[in-house]
Amino acid sequence: MKKKILAALLCAAMSTSLLAGCGSSSGNGNGNGSGSAAAVGQSYTMKMHLSLGETDPVYKSAEVFAKTVNEKTDGAITVELYPSSSLGNTADCLEGLSLGICNIVYESIGNLASMSSLANVEAAPYLYSGVDHWKAVWEGEIGQDILTKLGEDCGMTLMGAGLQGVRVMCSNKRIETPADVAGFKLRVPTIPIYLDTWQWLGATPTPLGGSEVFTAIQQGTVNGAENGLTNIASLSWDESCDYIIETNHVYNTVSFIMDKNYFSSLPAEYQTIIQEASVEAGKYCTNLVMDATESVRPEVEAAGCEFIDTDVSLWQKALDGFLEAKYPDLVPYADAIKAADPA
Repeated sequence: MKKKILAALLCAAMSTSLLAGCGSSSGNGNGNGSGSAAAVGQSYTMKMHLSLGETDPVYKSAEVFAKTVNEKTDGAITVELYPSSSLGNTADCLEGLSLGICNIVYESIGNLASMSSLANVEAAPYLYSGVDHWKAVWEGEIGQDILTKLGEDCGMTLMGAGLQGVRVMCSNKRIETPADVAGFKLRVPTIPIYLDTWQWLGATPTPLGGSEVFTAIQQGTVNGAENGLTNIASLSWDESCDYIIETNHVYNTVSFIMDKNYFSSLPAEYQTIIQEASVEAGKYCTNLVMDATESVRPEVEAAGCEFIDTDVSLWQKALDGFLEAKYPDLVPYADAIKAADPA
């Protein structure tokens, strides 16, 4: 099946003018990795995959990235944004980076879990005490070390880090403690650690793509889901749920992901511009998400959702020993992250 998917992606790429996403005469851009395969002044058109829609803060920060890169390269690089998975789902687009199907994936780094176990650290539960703690990690050395190691594992270049949101539950059942999720049919992303986390808590997690969730809740295939509040609102999941459970269990981190060979084939000057723009766009995303989370709350309440302020310490206690049992390789990273708490 995987070979068929790759073959289909390759055919699609060839039909778009020999991987046109990489611009003028540069082919697919996968040169010798020295940065000398292209010259400053050559033009590039880069396609960026986003799973979220145009109203989401992640998309808005992608617009800032695209504008910055275009301006600082004097128009040599044009970044085209493809929201709402219009280029395909995230997994296929990540596979398609090496083929030039798209050139940038701007998504949660947990989506790389099928390529590197380290990517699961992004969704490990209860690592952060708050946003300042998250910033200390992902705007500092620890976060950069994780991005670098992930890139080495996956053959990719990861740049910048933005807070996509603090994950909560949306539910048709009132949930106040971990005991209340026993047997609860919860939609989770198709990322292993989410499935394992909620199984550990006694729920019945169901992996589904984001586009399937609204209908799945309406039809009772699942009884709820979990995501950042802004994502829940932008995807209209709140319109099919009665409660928002403030578990605050995961701080989602998005990053700009590119094929390592393609990125290395760009002129060094352009590489620097892209790296710097990704860092600034990530910070912009974080600030925008936090502002949007505050502003969207009354809108979600107006849609009929009641917010449940649950005791987070109960959830933390219920997850004692989870990483050690399920993901022992992540424990050193989790310890380093917890130790970075500025509080």
